[in-house]
Amino acid sequence: MTSFKKQIPEYRELIDDFLNKILPSSNQSPNELNLAMAYSVLNGGKRIRPLMMLASAKTLDIDIQEVIPFAASIELLHSFSLIHDDLPCMDDDSFRRGQPTTHIKFGEATATLAADSLQSLAFESMAQAKFPKSKSHQLGLIAMIAKSIGSAGMAGGQSLDLDSENKKLDAASVENIYMLKTGKLLQSSILAPTFFKEMSEKDFLALKNFSESIGIAFQIQDDLIEAEGDLETIGKSIESDKSKNKAAYPLLFGLDASKDRVESLYQKASEALQIFGEKSGSLKEMAEIIIYRKF
Repeated sequence: MTSFKKQIPEYRELIDDFLNKILPSSNQSPNELNLAMAYSVLNGGKRIRPLMMLASAKTLDIDIQEVIPFAASIELLHSFSLIHDDLPCMDDDSFRRGQPTTHIKFGEATATLAADSLQSLAFESMAQAKFPKSKSHQLGLIAMIAKSIGSAGMAGGQSLDLDSENKKLDAASVENIYMLKTGKLLQSSILAPTFFKEMSEKDFLALKNFSESIGIAFQIQDDLIEAEGDLETIGKSIESDKSKNKAAYPLLFGLDASKDRVESLYQKASEALQIFGEKSGSLKEMAEIIIYRKF
């Protein structure tokens, strides 16, 4: 059986082909806005969230092609969040993936409109996608994803993150921010395929526990990379958290404690997948990839 990791280039191509198909052409009006949308989505990116959705689909024996529209839509939502995250009123970052951030390239007004348009396009795409089960299942999936980016998810986490500046938070509070800001959308990616078929509550809870552990571990690892990296290797500004004294795990608890926590969460995530036996291979590979960055 071919490993999931070896199939990643093929899966990325499927995702990018779909994104290219649904993104509006920069040759049509409003040209600048459409160009900013494409720049934000197609300017690099590892496609971690859509790949996680595909890995989960393989674990549950679901046809990859059925999931692609939703996986691509998750990437649109991730891109929309990055534009907002980089704005001067948020993290005020000038580089993303080694390139100027969208608001630096196109201006704050166009960047904001591009983010709004990507969010709209994501939900339009999911609503129009063919679905193997009932419309109520499809609406349930879309509702879960919508909730993951709102005040009970990404936006709420970003709000708490901004409020954490110059505050000494405990580990539980930091991990709550991480779960909301980063983990909820990743969790939605992993749980999305559960709407495509009937499954036991035990299997669902196993995937939910896996997603919670891996979501928090992913953000701590991201902070570790920023703490130990530089602009050339990580592709974005690295002084933001330090200068604003934000609630970043390595800054509050040190590098060693952060690495220990990542390893603990990674092991907990791996244990949650045991119920799926050999079928969990794809998710295990993706977990290893995003934690140890072994692309």
